[in-house]
Amino acid sequence: MKREEQLFWKFGKDFPKGTILFREGDLGQEMFIIQKGKVQVRKRVGSTERVLAELSEGEFFGEMALLMGMDRSATVEVIEDSKILVVRPDTFESLLKSNLDIALKMLKKMASRLRALDEHFETALLAAQKEYK
Repeated sequence: MKREEQLFWKFGKDFPKGTILFREGDLGQEMFIIQKGKVQVRKRVGSTERVLAELSEGEFFGEMALLMGMDRSATVEVIEDSKILVVRPDTFESLLKSNLDIALKMLKKMASRLRALDEHFETALLAAQKEYK
């Protein structure tokens, strides 16, 4: 049995299209790793809900709730039938220890997200400076 099949057998779950995995503001302790399929990440901005991202195979989400015990910062809906690993706190450490490549991918992706956020803030600050002048 391949490593991916072993992981799915141990942590995986099938989610049909239309499933809401969690809603913004929910308490949560799991993170999710997409093995197959696609999800949409949405966030309330004022009175409207905006799509932040569509995530697919190999991508993960929900790590802030797992690592920091934070409320969910967005709503995530399955938009294509999906196979997703559901990682709880008690299995997170063992998953990372036994799968170095997953740990490295997560670190790289988190660094990439931080970089994108920095660039977004820089752009917003420059725009605000121009308006202020």
